Amino acid sequence: MEERRKHDRIKKSLDSEVHTDEGMTSSTSQDLSQGGVYISTPDPIKEGSIVELSFGLQGEEPVKLKGIVRWIRSEEDEEKRAGMGIEFIDVTEVQQVIINKIVS
Repeated sequence: MEERRKHDRIKKSLDSEVHTDEGMTSSTSQDLSQGGVYISTPDPIKEGSIVELSFGLQGEEPVKLKGIVRWIRSEEDEEKRAGMGIEFIDVTEVQQVIINKIVS
């Protein structure tokens, strides 16, 4: 599979929430970049779904933004957890500053 990322990603474990019309799931991010996040969950949301998510550093106000599920991994093994890759969309300047702070 060809690598299509626009931003470098870092390993970052953050508590996160993903909201859809069907409900909310709490989970943990596995890695993060300025353009998206990988959320581990045994029940990934359908590819192409628009979601609202929030995550942040311990003790700080979480960033809340929209994203689109770009891909899912249903199976997991010792090295890779099941979950979904979410690309951030409609990011404001304020949200981008918070994301940049978390990534750095």
